[in-house]
Amino acid sequence: MFRPICTLAAAAALLAVSFDSNAVIVSTGGGGSSLVCNGAASNGVIWPPDHSLVPETIVGVTDDPAAGTVTIAITGIEQDEPVLTQGSGNTQPDGVIQGPTAYVRAERSGPGTGRLYFISYSAMDGIGNTCTGVVQVQVPHDQGQGYIPTDTGNRYDSTVVPVS
Repeated sequence: MFRPICTLAAAAALLAVSFDSNAVIVSTGGGGSSLVCNGAASNGVIWPPDHSLVPETIVGVTDDPAAGTVTIAITGIEQDEPVLTQGSGNTQPDGVIQGPTAYVRAERSGPGTGRLYFISYSAMDGIGNTCTGVVQVQVPHDQGQGYIPTDTGNRYDSTVVPVS
């Protein structure tokens, strides 16, 4: 399940967020930008946790075709578990940014409930309208229905290689 959280820099009002359908409805208040950061990562759930780097791209950002091509930039990757933690395989970094693609590591802490990644991005259309958002990607502890990681509330920069 993706959890897009978006804001629109053109003073739009966020009307609704549905975590079940991944819909984000943005109203521009009559005129102005139609750029909508309704993003979703290319994979909502990563399995198996085999320590590989999995590419995630932002999809679902919409705009008026007359506004030109939309460009996506990944601006950060965070996770709710420490990069070096018990049972995670101690492979780092856990996130790599390469252009419009975020690579996140398919791993989670052994004693935890699973890992959540938070991928921040910005979008710009051909006439300069911008919006930003965050999408969530999960690496569950176990495979199957009902194994949704619990957010610890902590945030760690996935792109950092910690000194051990």
